[in-house]
Amino acid sequence: MKMEKEILLIVPPTRSYTQRLPLGLMYISSYLESKGEKNDILDFKGISNDLAYNKIKKKIIEIKPEFVGITCVVSEVNIVNDMCEFIKNNSSETIIVIGGPHASICPENFIERGIKFDYLVLGEGEITVYELIQTLKEEGNVNNVEGIAFIKAGKLVKNKPREMIHNLDELPFPAYDKVDMKYYCRPNVWAIRPIYISSFMIFTSRGCPYNCNFCAAHAVWGRKVRFMSPERVVAHIEYVIKNFDIDALYFGDESFTVSKQRIYDIFNLLKRKNIKILFGCQTRVNLLDEELLKFLKNNGCLQIDFGIESGSDRMLDIMNKQTNIEMSAKIAKICRKIKLRHFANMLINVPGETLDDIEKSLQFVKDMGYNSVIWNVYCPVPGVNWEITLDMDDLDTFNNYPSKEAFELLESKYKFGKYKQSIIMMLDYLYSNTFHPKHFKLSLQPYYYRSIYQSISYVFDIRYILQLVKSKRKMEYIINLFKQSFSM
Repeated sequence: MKMEKEILLIVPPTRSYTQRLPLGLMYISSYLESKGEKNDILDFKGISNDLAYNKIKKKIIEIKPEFVGITCVVSEVNIVNDMCEFIKNNSSETIIVIGGPHASICPENFIERGIKFDYLVLGEGEITVYELIQTLKEEGNVNNVEGIAFIKAGKLVKNKPREMIHNLDELPFPAYDKVDMKYYCRPNVWAIRPIYISSFMIFTSRGCPYNCNFCAAHAVWGRKVRFMSPERVVAHIEYVIKNFDIDALYFGDESFTVSKQRIYDIFNLLKRKNIKILFGCQTRVNLLDEELLKFLKNNGCLQIDFGIESGSDRMLDIMNKQTNIEMSAKIAKICRKIKLRHFANMLINVPGETLDDIEKSLQFVKDMGYNSVIWNVYCPVPGVNWEITLDMDDLDTFNNYPSKEAFELLESKYKFGKYKQSIIMMLDYLYSNTFHPKHFKLSLQPYYYRSIYQSISYVFDIRYILQLVKSKRKMEYIINLFKQSFSM
């Protein structure tokens, strides 16, 4: 007998161990439900990729859904291709809709690879997916559905782009009931890296007004920032605290403090409602001052993540970062002064980078005393501003980064740094100076051991200690500690 829910939204099985919520599909799911369209999310967690894929296949055969929606980032093209092949072979009438960053940025790539999809969603998916399903059910004209692409006469047809959703308050909360929240609420180091706490990510805005050359986020969310109202944000926080007994939240907005007044409004409203929550967030150094930093800490901020990227002003200009090391140093000094954890994302293998730029970056993070530092390697991806020729077939290799094959490809075709040392050697050097649990070294560098203390210093934060004391998840902290402490 056919099940009632004939719309399946699929999280690729390669995400079976990640503890980051599939918020894109969760928002689409809840929006569909609000319009009367029953659906399920297939998101199998805590098992191997192969077992998760087998469960997805079983559901496809069992339900033979009318519609399948699949989210796809660039590293998931191969598995999405395989899933589409399986669906068409085992449920030939199922209509396959693919969305996510890769569909929005490189829709042509799905034709080039011969992927058996029916429709691509370009940009935000909530309204587009609903209108597409309604049009197909009513046998209407898909040419009138904005924000989609499809194949016609062997060529990709892109309909008129859909305008971004203006009033985000109209969106229902994500469909928390459709995923395994017991898994996502486990104490983890995924949300506020590397703080071990029961936490997950939420968003309070969409879009970023900046235009960093290495970033492709604008292709999905646009450069105009759209905000949820403080009242809506507080209602969302109140909902998740009440329903999931988490000990912290992470605000995943591209730049959480882009509107300072809104931050004051959100946390003042939380205070009036006597709602207290520890949290982390990410933002830019040019969007903060001492008053705001103190306000954030006093209202529960455990850590702020920054995209510092480089300790060289020359490289920051090349990246079009619109910040400089003086700005970063000023904010780092304040964070140290008020004892607020600060986290630095750094980027190497940037076009034009020299060994001197690397050394400046290393010295800068040492001088600034960041609690945690991650050294990211720039791999060419579609949708960025840099005019770098990228062989789309090479994406298959980058899908497995940081594999040996990915580093070999970087060295042979996409090494943009102007130095003789290999990228692996450079990473080894950097991580022998700055501690990271996944790259532990027996280092002779004195600063390295200071950075270990800085990384784990949250265990001495009285707010963290008190939260654990009152947490309803005490046993989970003990059970999962050794499983997850080094899984960032």
